[in-house]
Amino acid sequence: MKKIIFILFLSVSFGFPQKKELKNLKVLSYTKKSDLVKYMKVVSKDLGVKCNFCHVTSDYSIDKKDNKKVARQMMTMTMSANKIMNDLNFHEISCWVCHRGNNHPEYSSKKK
Repeated sequence: MKKIIFILFLSVSFGFPQKKELKNLKVLSYTKKSDLVKYMKVVSKDLGVKCNFCHVTSDYSIDKKDNKKVARQMMTMTMSANKIMNDLNFHEISCWVCHRGNNHPEYSSKKK
């Protein structure tokens, strides 16, 4: 009887996925994967890129790509700007403000 209960317990526990912990989040404070993915979809659209532009897609927590390091700096900059903007009662900004769907912002030539 104990074996049957144990086998039943194992089969039920494998049927429910284990909660995966988000790893290596240094800038973003998401706790739920669904919220993180939703945010990252907006970022990728704003930059006109796919996940592999910044991430090693076999393990998203790896920090091998320089674009990921730059993205963290840009996210920190945007969060800082939004804190100031919020204090001044302005609307939030996003990656779109500068990038406009390009992986690198386009700048007009400087007038002399």
